[in-house]
Amino acid sequence: MKRPARRRPAAPRERGGQLLSGRWLVVAAAVTGGAVLAGTLLQQPLPPVAEGAVDLEPIGSAVLLCPEPGASTDLGVRVTAAVVPGQPGQADGEGAAGMRTLPGRNSAESKIRVPGGQAEIEAFGNTELPPIEAYGEGSLAPGLIADQWGRDPGGAGRGLASTACAPAASEFWFVGGGAISGRRTRIVLVNPDPNAAIVDVIIRGPEGVIEAPAGRGLVVQGQDRLVLRLDTLAPGVSATAVQVLARAGRVGASVDDEQRSGLANVGTDWVPQAAPPATRVFVPGVINGDGARVLSIAAPGDDDAIVNIRVIGEDGTYTPADRSRVEVPADAVIALDMSPVLDRQPVTLELTSDVPIVAGMRQFFGNETSFTAGAQPFTGGAAVSGLPVRSATELRVAITAPEADATVTLSLLPYKRGRKPAEPTGERSISIPAGTMKWVRISPPTGVDWYTAVVSADEGSGPIVVAHRLKEKSRFGDLMTGYPWPPLRTEVVVPSAVQDPAVGMR
Repeated sequence: MKRPARRRPAAPRERGGQLLSGRWLVVAAAVTGGAVLAGTLLQQPLPPVAEGAVDLEPIGSAVLLCPEPGASTDLGVRVTAAVVPGQPGQADGEGAAGMRTLPGRNSAESKIRVPGGQAEIEAFGNTELPPIEAYGEGSLAPGLIADQWGRDPGGAGRGLASTACAPAASEFWFVGGGAISGRRTRIVLVNPDPNAAIVDVIIRGPEGVIEAPAGRGLVVQGQDRLVLRLDTLAPGVSATAVQVLARAGRVGASVDDEQRSGLANVGTDWVPQAAPPATRVFVPGVINGDGARVLSIAAPGDDDAIVNIRVIGEDGTYTPADRSRVEVPADAVIALDMSPVLDRQPVTLELTSDVPIVAGMRQFFGNETSFTAGAQPFTGGAAVSGLPVRSATELRVAITAPEADATVTLSLLPYKRGRKPAEPTGERSISIPAGTMKWVRISPPTGVDWYTAVVSADEGSGPIVVAHRLKEKSRFGDLMTGYPWPPLRTEVVVPSAVQDPAVGMR
């Protein structure tokens, strides 16, 4: 297949002290008395300018988009949000936060008034809501999270389906959808702004970039949602990597996947957003138990990728005898089942490549499927809200220390209806030796509707990668969902302003 030529962005120009260090000040001195004019050259170099000088400031606003809180008679959807307390900037002035539906036939809203506050919007029965925007402004923007949960215990779409609500942005990656018979993958685009957004959906498959003109130049109307079917854009493709690019405006992007065999459901879930292309990628939240663990890797570029695979488990890191190295053709996707080398254990995969890659995994568990995705280590905190409290439900959190010893604090924020903020409870200190993963079981608080779990790396801790697995026992077969935790958005990098003395001489 002939691949379309791509334009490479120009290399950014360097800015800093080196560009100014060779400049000299020239001052003309006028000497009166005898009408004599003399020029004097003062060789005085400018003070050096710190190269790359930046400041960290608390974010002032945040927008998260929850894709589809619609419902049927069997499916129940709950969208939740929280402002995780203890973040920088939360004591600075006033703020506002909460959730609200974008314009549509039905509407709902729920407000958060203080750090530690939480909110929910539910859609049960025949209720169908427009997309939901979680927003944070001022002192309630740092630490804002939102999550969407869907549950159908025994209907036509039987399964658990959950996703972190996507930040409004201009680029997204998803790895793991497909368009074979019986399988339905949808791409959901949400525009939070009044003006229309222009979006390209680029699909890569085993043979490279797929020619899909219907995915280019898409118009997502202001404060509206657009849903695309992958089997319409790329029919017959078994493994894909989806790149969403907003050429004008910004959107939230999400991908869900459902597969059926005849009348039986083989699983449904949202595909988590993958980390942008990098030469080192971690795939956390690989669950224990039987079933295929299908790893998909894409190499979006002009060069083939040689990818080395290591396994990080509870007992340490090892290189499997088989499936330890794979080659990914340029601009293409490969898929391989990792279950033969995982011994049915929970693990994190480390992928190291000579060129940037993106990755994801589809996991089978009985008649249910779940997804995880490539992630990057971080220091600081991460959280997931809306975790259900049911006797048949078990929650495990996978915390990996890929580079150095890590120590984290795990706490829970119980949710009870009302305005009172949650007080952290169930606080635990967890140590993870370098190159290992801890598979931590969480006991939910009692007497609450749901809760938020927070993992924070302690000061001096090495970076971590976090994911969870939620399993619910059901007479129709166990239900499963989970995804990597994105780090909390609390601060933004702001370039420092440095006065240029030459400005006053012009």
